[in-house]
Amino acid sequence: NSITRSKITITKTPGTGKKVKKTPNIIVRDAPTTASPKIAMPSARKALQPPDKERERELARLQFEIRTHHQYGNYKDALSYSKELLKETTKLYGKDHPVTASSYNNIGLMYKLIGDWVESRKNYHESLRIYGRVVGKDHASFAAALHNIGSLNKMQVHMDESLTAIQRLQLNEEALEHLQDAWKIRQVELGEDHPHTISSRSYYGAALASQVIQTSMRTKAKKSSRVTEQRWNAAEDHLRQALKQAIDISRTKEGKLKGRIRTLSAASAAQNLAVFLKSRVTEIKDDGNINILDHDVIVEAKKFYEEVLEARLELLHEVHPDVVATKFSLAELISTLGDEDGANELREQLMASYNVRQIDENDIDNGTNDSTSNQND
Repeated sequence: NSITRSKITITKTPGTGKKVKKTPNIIVRDAPTTASPKIAMPSARKALQPPDKERERELARLQFEIRTHHQYGNYKDALSYSKELLKETTKLYGKDHPVTASSYNNIGLMYKLIGDWVESRKNYHESLRIYGRVVGKDHASFAAALHNIGSLNKMQVHMDESLTAIQRLQLNEEALEHLQDAWKIRQVELGEDHPHTISSRSYYGAALASQVIQTSMRTKAKKSSRVTEQRWNAAEDHLRQALKQAIDISRTKEGKLKGRIRTLSAASAAQNLAVFLKSRVTEIKDDGNINILDHDVIVEAKKFYEEVLEARLELLHEVHPDVVATKFSLAELISTLGDEDGANELREQLMASYNVRQIDENDIDNGTNDSTSNQND
């Protein structure tokens, strides 16, 4: 799940024929980032020598601790190591440097996962500020920071019970803006079919769906209007297209499809679509029971959850947060279909393998990039 990568491209200066190096394209995802300590940014305010071997080993050790504790759900320990890493990177590279920005991203992620929305947002915004200043606001790293803030807002909308209805709508509007901006930048910088671009499109569709749900809850409409149906359809189109793209690019070296959902990118997109489908065709009745409006759609959502779980168990370990989230969502859906034995079996697996805090099933695969997933938050 890593993390920060850099890519230096060689171009010719117009009119001179001379080859020049362009600024490294550092890509950050909403998972613990491990920017190489040897990266030197031409646009950084000051050039620093690479750290000595001892400091380099210390940075690598901290990054390893962060990844390990994050993968096993030990977010408070991961947060502690993330703060240590920030101190080290600030001393070595200064405040305004991509490596320091990635350290703020780690802290923002861990605060998000323990539910401290204020501290998470503060650190994510600091990461965004540094990237904007150092690499520019049309860069893929800046887009990643936008995506992470949008993912944070999306998660808070579903999990922060202290929010009023108006606050939820406002946060979701901000999430839509950030995710749309991230998607547009990534289309230009990374291309339509890059996993990060697909992730932003999928999360944007999820935020659109959330907007429809929040608006419907506020107006208490009994029947969907034409505008509401158009918004549902727009959200579904983004989610289905994102999944199709993720599946289409998961090819073997021979050019044949590896399978329907065989990558973490496709799994994240499929999870988002499954949650959307379940939300669209279920409603809570006055007695608290759930009414299924379209059984075929629920079955399709169940199929997606099962494929996501299979892929994530193959690519991740069984106590990874993404695996836990999928098992929880699948258990809730199976329960809705009346299969309590199947739902309880999954719940027992969760309790046996992982000390799980309560998860809101409507929290669409936050990672994961989110989620955490291999994408972003």
